[in-house]
Amino acid sequence: MTLSIPLYVLRHGETAWNTERRMQGLRDSNLTERGRLQAEAMGRTLARELAGTTGPTVFLRSPLGRARETAAIIGREIGLDPGQWRDDPRLVELSYGAWEGLAWKDIEVSHPTALADWRADPHGYCPPGGETHAELHARSAAVLAEVAAAGVRTVIVGHGVSGAVLRGLNLGLDARAMFVLEKPQDAFFRLLAGREERIVCG
Repeated sequence: MTLSIPLYVLRHGETAWNTERRMQGLRDSNLTERGRLQAEAMGRTLARELAGTTGPTVFLRSPLGRARETAAIIGREIGLDPGQWRDDPRLVELSYGAWEGLAWKDIEVSHPTALADWRADPHGYCPPGGETHAELHARSAAVLAEVAAAGVRTVIVGHGVSGAVLRGLNLGLDARAMFVLEKPQDAFFRLLAGREERIVCG
């Protein structure tokens, strides 16, 4: 599952719920103005990256609204035909079940040890009615294996946690290390051959 050609992993721009520290998961909130500006900056930076090499590129995105909106903005910046984006349901964010829409301060009222429990078992912990990292790991590994096998430069627009798992798989990290990877919205990552490069969007 070693990448022989670059894979670019981008997170959606800031959303209203991001600013309120609400759990989004499979639910959505709209991009903020700052989030749209972040998407534009990612698009301009990605355009320069892609111009540096020749060859085809596959464009994949999570089908969730915030990722689709971000991808549409990025696509306009790089002059991409909107029809070139392919939705892949395996790229959706980790499901937080009953916690989706709640802020951490609300979750801590009913589940005061939630964050500590999650950190203690990041691979197996499951929010009520949600999904474990083990399940996310499995669908992410399938995507990464397909990208590696295809050997075609690929761009993915997805989410914070699901993107971190993709990156962690490339880096050979365990669940604990994946859990604490940064999840920026003003930078993205170029993955290749077990390494990654953080690319700041200016």
